[in-house]
Amino acid sequence: MRFPRIVCRVGLVIVTSFVAIVLPLDHGGDTSLLGFVSSVQAAEEAWVQDFNDICAKTPDSMSLSREELQSLIARCEKLKPTIEGLEETRRKVYRKRLEMCKNLLVFVLESKQ
Repeated sequence: MRFPRIVCRVGLVIVTSFVAIVLPLDHGGDTSLLGFVSSVQAAEEAWVQDFNDICAKTPDSMSLSREELQSLIARCEKLKPTIEGLEETRRKVYRKRLEMCKNLLVFVLESKQ
């Protein structure tokens, strides 16, 4: 059985065994599914950007000042609760990566004392 091709802007398609639910990008009023998804993605991207920013500085950690190292370590600590709230697989990956970045920063800070 072939389905006709329907061209439209779709925000979210939910498919179960028997039913497909299609939600539009903008369903009128002040609320938009796209706006909701965008705000969730923006919140997630904020911590990912912070995570990437912290870990990107580890190769240059020896050239950082003690204050910069302490700031990065504090930022690592602030990210822990966010990472603990992720689903299991992502939590394990990001927790380990954050731990490795933080441990390197702590090592460099201690070596500068």
